[in-house]
Amino acid sequence: MVLDNLYIYLGTVGVVGVAVVWWATSALLKSKSNREKRLRRLKNFNSVQTSLPKAEGQIGEIDAAVEKIENRFSIIRKITFFFIFIVLGLALSLPFLNSMPAAMVSLMVAVSTTVLGFAAKPVIENIIAGVVLSLSKAIRVGDTVVIEDQYGTVEDISLNHTIIKLWNWKRLIIPSSKMLSLELESLTYNDTYIWVHVEFYTSYENDLELVRQMAIESVQSSKHFISEDPPDFWVMNLDKDAYQCWVAGWTNSATRAWNLASDIRTGIAIRFQAAGIKTHNVQVKMEPLAKSSEDSSELHTLSRSNRVGGVS
Repeated sequence: MVLDNLYIYLGTVGVVGVAVVWWATSALLKSKSNREKRLRRLKNFNSVQTSLPKAEGQIGEIDAAVEKIENRFSIIRKITFFFIFIVLGLALSLPFLNSMPAAMVSLMVAVSTTVLGFAAKPVIENIIAGVVLSLSKAIRVGDTVVIEDQYGTVEDISLNHTIIKLWNWKRLIIPSSKMLSLELESLTYNDTYIWVHVEFYTSYENDLELVRQMAIESVQSSKHFISEDPPDFWVMNLDKDAYQCWVAGWTNSATRAWNLASDIRTGIAIRFQAAGIKTHNVQVKMEPLAKSSEDSSELHTLSRSNRVGGVS
């Protein structure tokens, strides 16, 4: 009877183990396939359009990112199977632990806990965080993000660190364990459409309707503005010396959003200069003060006294 129960237990654990391995394999393959397909659909891998590197490296960068995903998921699959087999081995060995000396079992547990808890803690933390980031949809390779006030594209998510390719092509490398606790702004998480707004100030002396028309024209004249509806204009605040204004328009990618914002600011500045539009009411005039002959004489005497005393 005892032997039959043992066979039933071992068979059940074996079936559950095979099912878990099959589920883990299917889930990892599906996740890897989805990320590769998404990368293949990307038209631009950079956060800002560039002329020289883009012409030569755009397709290569996407291919390299896909290869990194394949390598990373290969490692994740090995780690996952390793832990699954460890758990299955422990489960299968439970009925036989009674035959082992208690002192040996306690020693094995103590040694394993010490090694994992102290020597390998940073490595294990980074590996677990890397696996979580790899399987998470919150941040993905190819996403355009703002993290720690840095703007760029997620270039790679490894088991040890995440690499952000910044707008100026520098790399921000963040350990995986730290990455899980950081807040980030994703510009491509749900869709690629972005409402770009630019803030500026204009003096109360100006014709506000003229200012509104110029701001809207600055948006509409940009090739990166994609909406059929006209841009929006708001007066956000009435400051002491000027109106605080916003103008906004739609575009369809983070890269084009960068360029649209630049076009809007440039267009507003050019139009304001041409029309003589002032940004505020404060004016500083630097004029020489008129001095009487007596003041000039005193200043000359003081200057001469300073030179005599050794002060030039």
